[in-house]
Amino acid sequence: MAKEKASQEEIYRTMRQDIEGGEFPASSRLPSVRTLAKRFNASPNTISKVVSRLMESGLCSARRGVGLFVRSLPSRKLTLLTTGTGKTPGDDLYGWVEARLTERLSAEGIEIERYHTTSDDPSYGPSLDRIRSPGKVIVSLGCNHEPHLKAVGDLHRPTLCIGHAPNRANCSSIIPNSFRSGYLAARHLIKNGARRIAYIGRVRRIRQVALPEAESLKELAGVQTAFIEEGMNMRHELIFPELGAVSERASNLKEKPDAVIMPAVDGIEGIQALKALGNNLQRVIIGDDQALAKAKRPAAVVFRREDIVELAGQEIMRLLGDDRRGVRSFMVDSELVDEGETLS
Repeated sequence: MAKEKASQEEIYRTMRQDIEGGEFPASSRLPSVRTLAKRFNASPNTISKVVSRLMESGLCSARRGVGLFVRSLPSRKLTLLTTGTGKTPGDDLYGWVEARLTERLSAEGIEIERYHTTSDDPSYGPSLDRIRSPGKVIVSLGCNHEPHLKAVGDLHRPTLCIGHAPNRANCSSIIPNSFRSGYLAARHLIKNGARRIAYIGRVRRIRQVALPEAESLKELAGVQTAFIEEGMNMRHELIFPELGAVSERASNLKEKPDAVIMPAVDGIEGIQALKALGNNLQRVIIGDDQALAKAKRPAAVVFRREDIVELAGQEIMRLLGDDRRGVRSFMVDSELVDEGETLS
């Protein structure tokens, strides 16, 4: 019985496994096209296409008049940039994502070179001058300063930005669906009869300058869209850029709000802001699913941390593989969870 012909994809997969498995060591010469055609019972044209794919993948190179030679295996190293200030991941959202992602990638045999923000670095992230030899892929975790991300792009590596959708950096990004979060929060309160809804956003500080957080502005756009759908106007005086602005301005309000949309924050500043806005406020917080772990909580619009890790892991593996373009954007959807409910 004649041996069944192998498809181009089967041949490519087998050859790649042979190279990565060490059957053809680095710098060794591959069999000729004619020899491979006999091995796989395939046409020389099919083998030539497979060889072209192997060369595109960086697994082998051609020496004119000599033949095909195996190159060193592609790099499995990535460079991680984080706004965290510790030598190990913190206990916030980005620290949690980093820890889970590191665990997952290490199991895949991927080397991670980590740069955290030190006292000698600018406040927006690690100085790129510290990077001597960047990995095949760069992962930016929580860094949202546009000039910094543009400089990352100048390193000419596929890049994944987690927590921010950059405007000037050619990279993939993973962010919560902030517009949807604001919209769901406002619809919930309007449905419950609230009409004077305050919104408290977030800012980021770059060199002592407070700038509106981009994702917070998207939340506000979602809130305003919900108002427009009801034929209502959101009151400008009830929009606060951050928690600190509430205590400063609330005393000047002629009429207190009946509801508030705010970040999922703990601490005295949040308590003071709520007191300044008045008693008996309906409240919706926006954050990740850890907000549901609190014993007493209001309604919440949450996204899942695990979804970020899953998407990030998949995109990093893609960037480390054959298709190395980093220009995709992912948004993690959010859900509103009312008091007493749980996110299944």
